[in-house]
Amino acid sequence: LLHENKFELLTYRTPKSHLLQQLPFTSQWTKYTTSSGQEILPTQSVKDLGVMLTPDMKWSTQVKTAVESANKMANWVLSVFSDRSQNTMLTLFKSIVRSRLEYSCPVWNPNLMSDIKRLESPQRAFTRYISGCKGLSYWERLKFLNLMSIQRRRERYIIIQVWKILKGLAPNDLQLKSYEHIRLGTRCCVPPLPKRAPSY
Repeated sequence: LLHENKFELLTYRTPKSHLLQQLPFTSQWTKYTTSSGQEILPTQSVKDLGVMLTPDMKWSTQVKTAVESANKMANWVLSVFSDRSQNTMLTLFKSIVRSRLEYSCPVWNPNLMSDIKRLESPQRAFTRYISGCKGLSYWERLKFLNLMSIQRRRERYIIIQVWKILKGLAPNDLQLKSYEHIRLGTRCCVPPLPKRAPSY
C-alpha cells in the first residue's frame, strides 16, 4: 500500500542522451497520481536510506546535512566532556562524530572542492581542542594524531567497495567489468567520459 503522506517524487534533469533517457528517472515524470486520485508533485530533495538526493544529481545537500549533524554532535562532546586527552577525544570523535560524515560515502562521494572542504571542516575544528595540538596546522595535527583526512578515508572506502564487487562479495549494480593484466594484475574497465559537458 502506498502512503500518500510519506511518498515523495524526485525528478532528475537528464541530458539529451539516448542512453540516459532509458533510465527510469527521466524528466518525463512531472507528477505521480495515486490510485485514490491524489497527485504527488516533485520535491527539491528526497531522503533515501539516510542519503539526500536532489534533481541536479549533486551532493551539496547531502554534504550540508552530514556536516551539520557532525558539528552538532561535536559541539555536544566538547560541552559535556572536559577531558581533552588524545585517547578520550579520539575515541569520541571516531565513534559518534566521524561516522556521521562517512555514512554510505561510497554512494555520495562529492567532486566539488567546496563540498570536499566542507566535509573536512568538522575534523579540522575538532582536532584543535585535542591536547598537544595547539599551534599545529591541520595536516600536522593529522600526522601527530595518526589520522587520515576525511577525503582519503572516503577514497579508501570506495576502493574497498570496488574490490568487493570484483570479488563477488557485493552486488555489481554498476555493471563494472575487469580483466587480468600480466604485469599490473586485476584492472577495472573505466567507461569513457564525454568530451563536452551536457546542456540542460
